[in-house]
Amino acid sequence: MNIIVSNIIEQNKITINFDPQDGTLSFPSVDLTTTGDIDLNPLILKLTDLLELDNKLEIQYDDEHSLADTDSKIKLVKETLDDIYKSFNQNILSENEIINDDDDF
Repeated sequence: MNIIVSNIIEQNKITINFDPQDGTLSFPSVDLTTTGDIDLNPLILKLTDLLELDNKLEIQYDDEHSLADTDSKIKLVKETLDDIYKSFNQNILSENEIINDDDDF
């Protein structure tokens, strides 16, 4: 079962919500302030915790004002988030392949 990650893009922040889709409570959201330096550490820490669940991420964006198209900093943050999520999912796939390879013995 996938974890749905909703990224809500606003003028000065991106709110990231995690919905595990298994009936359990959603994880606390992470707010990334887009004014000044962007601190990705809270997101990385949350994703590290999610690795234990062994579920892929399903990514959604809610960009009501098309800020990712008109604001170069928001666009860069979105691209960075995409890379982070892609790496997370590749790590989940790699771990599953290793587990499945071990089953052959």
